[in-house]
Amino acid sequence: MVNSKNLQKTIDSLIDRAFLRFIPKNVRPNHITVIRFLLTPIIFIFLQNQKFDIALVIFIIAASTDFIDGAMARTRNQITDIGKIIDPIADKLLILSVISSIGFDYLIVKVFIVVIIIELFSILISTSFSIQFGRPIGANIFGKIKMVLQSFSVGLFIIGILAKNDLVIHISEGILCVALIFAILSGLMHLWLKIKLT
Repeated sequence: MVNSKNLQKTIDSLIDRAFLRFIPKNVRPNHITVIRFLLTPIIFIFLQNQKFDIALVIFIIAASTDFIDGAMARTRNQITDIGKIIDPIADKLLILSVISSIGFDYLIVKVFIVVIIIELFSILISTSFSIQFGRPIGANIFGKIKMVLQSFSVGLFIIGILAKNDLVIHISEGILCVALIFAILSGLMHLWLKIKLT
């Protein structure tokens, strides 16, 4: 069985060698997260204007910032409480903006939109509890897997639309279904940890 912490360290090390060494030390993880916030409405605008090719490129950049800010926070010992809160919010707003723009005709997308909205509300509630009972909890392994699957699925979705290929779109739907399972597992683990800490 693969140790999730060792796997995370390996991935962080690869990201460090590939990207982080080019990022100045005065740039902090939360700065990268803010970029994701800023890119989200831009992607939404391009999608609304049917500029799927440009939206896809910007989405890939925005999704990449999620892996970069997390690896940066861990490898540079810059994990902050505010980062634990704004990072998942940025993730959810990014995915929500894309799937609400391109996938309302698909049941799994409608379900996922509801799940993301519930997750956003849970973050707000969790944050208020953290202020009273202690520090916020960071992402768990299920949440990280979910984000990877979501990002891959959304990227495929846009490619399917660009290529007018129903098979690619159906594959992306299947991946989104798997991501939904991990979203539920992530939420349950987060809730269990909150109950345990309080």
